[in-house]
Amino acid sequence: MLRKLVLLVLLALLVVPTLVGVAQEPQGLPVEVPGGRANLFVFDQIFRWGSVGNFNVWRTGGNTPHHHALMLETFWNGDQETGENINALAISGPVYNEDFTEMSVNLREGVMWTDGEEFNADDVVYTVETVKANPGLTQQGWHAQLTKFDVGVEKTGEFSVKFTTLPNPRLHTVFESRWAGLYMMPSHYVSEVEANLADGETLADWHWEAEDVIVLGNYLPQQVDPNGYWELFKRRDDPENSLAGIITGGSGPPYVLSIFYGNENIKKAIAMSRGELDVYFDVDIESFETTLDTTPTARSWYKDFPWAFPNEYSTRHLAFNFEGDPLLQNKDVRWALALAINNVELAGDYIGGLAKVTTFAVPPTAAMTGIYHEAMEPWLNELQIDLGDGEMFSVYDPTVPDQLNAWAEAQGHTVPGTPAEIFGTGWWKFAPEASEKLLIKAGLSRDGGGNWLTPDGEIWTLDLQSDPSENDAYRMGQAAADMWQDFGIDVNFITLDRGAWSQNHHVGAFEVSTPWGSFALPAGDFWPRINGMHSDFYAPAGEDYRPLGGNSLRRLVDPKIDELLDAMEAVDPVGQADQNIALNIEFIQHWVENMIDITCIAFKKLVTWDEKYWTGFPTAENPYAMPLYWFQGGKYAIQGLTSTS
Repeated sequence: MLRKLVLLVLLALLVVPTLVGVAQEPQGLPVEVPGGRANLFVFDQIFRWGSVGNFNVWRTGGNTPHHHALMLETFWNGDQETGENINALAISGPVYNEDFTEMSVNLREGVMWTDGEEFNADDVVYTVETVKANPGLTQQGWHAQLTKFDVGVEKTGEFSVKFTTLPNPRLHTVFESRWAGLYMMPSHYVSEVEANLADGETLADWHWEAEDVIVLGNYLPQQVDPNGYWELFKRRDDPENSLAGIITGGSGPPYVLSIFYGNENIKKAIAMSRGELDVYFDVDIESFETTLDTTPTARSWYKDFPWAFPNEYSTRHLAFNFEGDPLLQNKDVRWALALAINNVELAGDYIGGLAKVTTFAVPPTAAMTGIYHEAMEPWLNELQIDLGDGEMFSVYDPTVPDQLNAWAEAQGHTVPGTPAEIFGTGWWKFAPEASEKLLIKAGLSRDGGGNWLTPDGEIWTLDLQSDPSENDAYRMGQAAADMWQDFGIDVNFITLDRGAWSQNHHVGAFEVSTPWGSFALPAGDFWPRINGMHSDFYAPAGEDYRPLGGNSLRRLVDPKIDELLDAMEAVDPVGQADQNIALNIEFIQHWVENMIDITCIAFKKLVTWDEKYWTGFPTAENPYAMPLYWFQGGKYAIQGLTSTS
């Protein structure tokens, strides 16, 4: 009650118009369009753009959220609600030869670029050859994958292509979007750009201005805020010829505005109550409650608790830089930090009971639970660690979902399912006594005030960085910082905006951070999601790992991980599914036993729509598309909207 009272006081204060400060955060809508608000769909931009007005998305650092939903296309779009692939620029699935050295794809006819040219096989050939040939086009690691497998492509018809590759049963995943698949280029345009580059320049240096953009999607950029807070897009003149228009039959709103309201969640709730925001991608539980109180036409995925969309294939973790604080290289220290976290309190009091718990980076959806979580449960129940002097400790607590169920009922919520269905899996015991023994085993000690000292006798200070634009990651970080401080560790909790936080990841300038990710694709395969952790892609702290095409976030070189990744790469995930899953489980066990990350929760998204101006949003009752509008496959939710007027 106190929490809601505080937020309503904030709301009363913040709805009063204020002057725009030097940061130029939006006050009201920054643009007017023909037909007014009835022709304008406004969505939450998530974070402020660091690179403004450059629509070259293939380069290092190209802005992808929303852009790829509105403008960019690939062969297949993953739907994270159904787990199925939607045939996008391809009209059917890939066809491999027996040894996976060839892959044939039939393309969709009738999809038009916005300049009137028809998409065809020439665009595919040019895109693949261009990305492969340009080391500076590092987006999503596609250059590295095309190079690693020496991928070639030839046109076999106006709307068909054949790829050649070193044996690779997963080549199709380069063109398959969970988040993004290789974005097709308009070959007739980009080839001219490439031919006219200055000496020494490559397409990685190309700045694609808004007025020159040509896309297969439904929207074209119109205006861009030079401070990175908003962008305005206009629907193409022929929406029926866009890919999403062909697939859905919808035309989408005439104009679309993305807008960043800052990292204070309450501002999104206020904007929605004013009719200045049609959808936000996520907020904290308090701001969502404010939306329910102030905007009667708004709702999230479910009408009631737990409200949020639960099926985004990702998880939240506390990730360690193995070249940061040297103490973090010791797995006993990492385990001590995990056992000093009360995850029932974290998932309940800090997150609102809306995110499912998991011990490893696979979300406990119904499908993934059947493949991985149930298989891991006996092993987790038997897992023990050595606290020192031969004392073994069982770390797993399978009752965590029951504890969260009791917490939710105590809050007055009706829980619409079993504890496991709503709250996920068990987690590590909250065992600060065991944590103490592990730190002592690692050479640390306490001073007279209970503060932890390093083996050198200095106060142990741990830096924990987080980005508030992802509120669950931020809340998780706050919870960990609070609990570790209560345990006697001096934690420096550092709040950074998305640009600075991401750059620190890229160059290894952190000790502990709050990233997200999943080992698994929606179909359950691991290798496409984790192969970038191979030591082939290692970059030492101080160097940006992105040019190598992998994911050296943790600066970790682990021979066992390399061994497992090499074994996975050689396995057909469909024809040898049992062997593939067995390798994936062995990977999970190695990761967990060594506490490489502390994974706390899966994703929840309080993606919330206001139906004052637009209707037709996907919901649990009408799940025709996933509501994740910022993903490449999120375009279908936008295309299906109709005006309430």
